Amino acid sequence: MITLTLLCVALQQTTGITYPETPQGNVVDTIHGIEVADPYRWLEDDVRENQEVRTWVTEENEVTRSYLDAIEVLPFIKNELTKAWNYAKHGSPFHRGARWFQSRNTGLQNHSVIYTGDSKNNINTVLLDPNTFSEDGTKALSTYSPSPEGKFLVWGISDAGSDWSTWYAKDLRTGKEFPEVMKDIKNASPSWLPNESGYYYSRYPNSTNDAHINITDGAELWFHRIGTPQSIDKQVYADPAHPDRFYGASVTKNGGWLVVSVKEGTSSNNGVMVKGPREGSEFQWLIHTFDASVDLIGGIGDMLWFKTDRNAPNGKIVRVNLSEETPTWETVIPEQKEILRGADIAGGVLTTTWLVDAASSAKIYSLDGEQLYEVEMPGLGTASGFAGQNTDKIVYWSFSSYNQPPSTYSLDLATGQTSLFWKAEVPIDVTDLVVKREFVRSTDGKNVPLFIVSHKDTVLDGSNPVLLYGYGGFDIAILPHFSASRATWMKMGGVYAVGCIRGGSEYGRDWHEAGMLMKKQQVFDDFIACGEWLIENKWTQPKKLAIQGGSNGGLLVGACMTQRPDLFGACLPAVGVLDMIRFPLFTVGWAWTSDYGDPNDKAMFKYLLEYSPYHNVQPGTCYPPTMVTTGDTDDRVVPGHSFKFAAALQRDQSCENPVLIRIETRAGHGAGKPTSLRIEEAADIYAFLWKSLGMGETQ
Repeated sequence: MITLTLLCVALQQTTGITYPETPQGNVVDTIHGIEVADPYRWLEDDVRENQEVRTWVTEENEVTRSYLDAIEVLPFIKNELTKAWNYAKHGSPFHRGARWFQSRNTGLQNHSVIYTGDSKNNINTVLLDPNTFSEDGTKALSTYSPSPEGKFLVWGISDAGSDWSTWYAKDLRTGKEFPEVMKDIKNASPSWLPNESGYYYSRYPNSTNDAHINITDGAELWFHRIGTPQSIDKQVYADPAHPDRFYGASVTKNGGWLVVSVKEGTSSNNGVMVKGPREGSEFQWLIHTFDASVDLIGGIGDMLWFKTDRNAPNGKIVRVNLSEETPTWETVIPEQKEILRGADIAGGVLTTTWLVDAASSAKIYSLDGEQLYEVEMPGLGTASGFAGQNTDKIVYWSFSSYNQPPSTYSLDLATGQTSLFWKAEVPIDVTDLVVKREFVRSTDGKNVPLFIVSHKDTVLDGSNPVLLYGYGGFDIAILPHFSASRATWMKMGGVYAVGCIRGGSEYGRDWHEAGMLMKKQQVFDDFIACGEWLIENKWTQPKKLAIQGGSNGGLLVGACMTQRPDLFGACLPAVGVLDMIRFPLFTVGWAWTSDYGDPNDKAMFKYLLEYSPYHNVQPGTCYPPTMVTTGDTDDRVVPGHSFKFAAALQRDQSCENPVLIRIETRAGHGAGKPTSLRIEEAADIYAFLWKSLGMGETQ
């Protein structure tokens, strides 16, 4: 553990921060008869186009930088993080035809490099090196997709963390790059035809690749023939009457059926359209309702398998024969007590992964649903992969946990034998770290899983600095995984805790729905209950309990700190949705109404206003030490959310606890951020926690 005493004097000093002047406007909206003040509306403007916003960002960053750089332990923490991060990282190998692919990072490369080769043991030729895309590492690989037999490659590049992506293509047989440049693409990937002549993709032809704040809607499905300009692409499907719909295309590897998942906003529920492989086939709705999730697993001939939660909140697998005049659905694997997380068809069997109290298990079934065997897990953690071609005899899967670095295994599908293929060798000792899974009783009596990771010699005397992380939304499960950053935090003497709160998918559809719309407050109650449990069970005390979350998790932190400022010693809301009244007005914010509700609805508006962090900052309140983090070009959750929230906190803070905002320039929502910037951000966060939680003080 890191022992540092040099900060004792510095930590006892008062903050004495002088914040930039943030002018307040007179904006007051009357919504459903209620007046809603928005004095910092001007901070919503695009930082690239508004000089006043740009000046404010610069001044806030100067204050934050001055505060952080005065923490003497910062360089030491950054050095420790750099050492911990410096280990080889490998993705699972996969093949398309006879060509193999794998991502690898030597340790501190800003981005992983894509390699190719002629066998699983000879993947050594550099195919794509994103580190050459830009000098500062802010251009990143957003997607790469080899064609089914490995003849062609399509890859996407995003700039400054944007969700917008520009695609390129090359012939892997000759190495020749095609002249085509594909634009108007956001959060999509190619869906190849089996004959490799082209692919389907989702596109926004009426938007621009640099739309930063403006609403993005009106997705359409298009077909692109490889080697031709985008200008001659064929529109496959569009529905102007429903601009809020997203289209995800898949083409079955065996049979060539085009299966299109149609989603409304970010709802987990979807409809399904299909189009046959025969000439002249037309689209038909296979499922025209939007009351359940129905996700394609794969197909063989005219038989398709789907994972669904229709009448099965924990998930089940069904299949349908499209050669029938009136296709009928058949349950293959019925709903279990465990949560069905994923499935694939490989080697003539169904590979499935499951969640048991937010930890992974894996089972292999016949295509008719007979369980063949269960794959033994290396511990309490997260397994993923098990994907492949229907002719494969071996598939690969990965595993990691809070105290187990990533490993890749091979699975012989016929025998069930698992073999270690690769294991990360990390430069930080994790053998003394212990993972516990506790269950916290929330306000409604439900048990919420709480993972706690600590040094084995941690004493429960209420003095430990604890970092509690959460997300709680959009049907996303927060599962155990290894992090060099978190391991460094624990080496510093900290404890790391993760609450698997409502709103996620840790316990299936019911767990998600129990934390959305008019039940969103339950998410915050769950998280607060986790914090109170850590205090009651002597892990920590309020002044040493920090909370952290990003995006929807940023909302979580913002709501909890405005509702219970007395409970926490530090707060870290990152790229958060913090204005719950205006969130639908920017980029794809409108899509989140499926989880949050629509403020245009009177009842929903009143509910949202009750917990909206920006609108619930109150003068005369002593808020915990807070560092808001965001990126100035985030085009998912626009930075105006964070700007306005930080300005309101600085205005109303009634004590000397610092309220800082750290604004990354040329950075978006987080995806594609180069390693160097990730280390710098983590170092700043842990230095802030070191000072805020009094980690250098003698007990």
